[in-house]
Amino acid sequence: MRRGRILLPVLIAVACTRVRHDIHPVRPQPGGPRVRATVVTIETIVRPANRTMHHTLVFTADRARSSDEVDGWRLFDLKKNQVTFVDDIARTYHTESVEALAAKRRAATAAPLPDGVLRARFSMTSATKPLQGVPTRQAVVQLGGYKRELWIAEKSAIPPALFGMMVASRPATSPYAGMMKGVDDALLSLRGFPFADHAELVYGDKKLAIDQTVVKIEQRDVLEGWLNVDPSYRRRN
Repeated sequence: MRRGRILLPVLIAVACTRVRHDIHPVRPQPGGPRVRATVVTIETIVRPANRTMHHTLVFTADRARSSDEVDGWRLFDLKKNQVTFVDDIARTYHTESVEALAAKRRAATAAPLPDGVLRARFSMTSATKPLQGVPTRQAVVQLGGYKRELWIAEKSAIPPALFGMMVASRPATSPYAGMMKGVDDALLSLRGFPFADHAELVYGDKKLAIDQTVVKIEQRDVLEGWLNVDPSYRRRN
């Protein structure tokens, strides 16, 4: 059960970082210039609570942003391969290259693990299936009672480097971050986006699970300012 006690906060942390708010920022709003963008709607279901939420991933040819981040959020520059971290409370921002972010994340996951703690295994299988009319390939992460299954679309409307940028720019501060070192290394270099992402943990007689699924991809006009840093914000070092 010791491994289960370790993995439980890992799954909870995944839920907290990937599922924050049921926000749909691209609903029609008055005022301001607009830009044509691709809007990806992602549905999240948390079990056994049976809580269902939706958020959107919005991107143009050069920028992307996810609606599940508020107050502190990331703006992805797809052309410059950079991530800008924006703090709406402090009204500040700073920018880092994806290369630097990935290096910091790899250093964090390379730290020695406590005795008896194993690392998760990552594998790409030969299984395929279509999702939203797009072919996807299965990737599996496993560690004891924890299993994660991702169905990766290598060629879709979503920029192939975006998911890796999202992984690189997430904090890896847990003392057990090293459990996912091999997984992180694989996801950082992954080309494509998960159209379905199922994570589950069997803990005693209970099973906790989180499902994220792409349910819609469409073109819409969105507020241009939503994909830009407020010009009044101060750059921080």
